[in-house]
Amino acid sequence: MSLDSSRRQRAMRGRLIVFSGLPGAGKSAIAEALALHLKAPVYAKDWLEAPILETDLVPRDRLGAIGYDLLTALARRQLTFGQTAILDSVASSASIRSTWRALAEELQADRFVIECICSDQDVHKARLSKRKRNIPGWPELDWSEVERVRGYFEPWSEDRLILDSVDDLTSNVERAVRYVENSAAQRGAAGDQVERFHL
Repeated sequence: MSLDSSRRQRAMRGRLIVFSGLPGAGKSAIAEALALHLKAPVYAKDWLEAPILETDLVPRDRLGAIGYDLLTALARRQLTFGQTAILDSVASSASIRSTWRALAEELQADRFVIECICSDQDVHKARLSKRKRNIPGWPELDWSEVERVRGYFEPWSEDRLILDSVDDLTSNVERAVRYVENSAAQRGAAGDQVERFHL
């Protein structure tokens, strides 16, 4: 395989960018800004679940699993064509994280994990109380929901970028951009070295 051919193949690699964190931790604002920069779609679990909730056809306790299934299907579609998919959800369980890791491996896509936190509980509460996402058919969340999710949120055990929403949005978006673009460049450089070795 020629070096130019190898570079073209890597250029076609999809990118799976997973945002994770408690409700109100700033995931959506950063994910949406990153999506604009990368000119890539961002799929938010709440937006996918809201129209299903309005139909009353699915029990509420099944809605979360369906939302994750939809995110996975949309990501698969993007990655199949070597494109980028940004997933915006709590991603609280090791199970869904493993599913997305396997998906990226299957489709030979680069995967990036960005965990959003808010280190100041007072700031977190204040932001949540003022938040208006205007998702049709979806209720705004209160602090009790954050506490409920915290109870089953499994700590991440792999390399990732951690962004604290106490920092300003612009700085966090810049960090996210550097994380995705620099990591991709480094992987590309490593690939070039392997190709040179085999020439």
